Amino acid sequence: MLDRNSLEQLYSSPAFRVSQMAGHKETYTVVIAEQMPAVPAVMLDELRLSLKEIGAACEAVPATSPFWTSVAQSNLILDVGPWRFLYAIDGVVKRITVKGCKALR
Repeated sequence: MLDRNSLEQLYSSPAFRVSQMAGHKETYTVVIAEQMPAVPAVMLDELRLSLKEIGAACEAVPATSPFWTSVAQSNLILDVGPWRFLYAIDGVVKRITVKGCKALR
């Protein structure tokens, strides 16, 4: 699990800046649909980072893949630390929406 300091170091690292300069762009938007005051900020940061990685992986899936039909009809789950997040991927508008969460422990 990354703390806020580790995330700041990651984003300010030369390797991260080089990847952005080399044409790496974040095309999927991550939206958190409801406020989650019980979830620590560091967990939300880690959630956003994980979902951005999922969005980047979705870029490699062809538009004709059956994956998109399945994802369009599904709610997905991502566990981050002691939290379970429910989310959906909209490949057409390139948006990942977090719909809710619950504590696992």
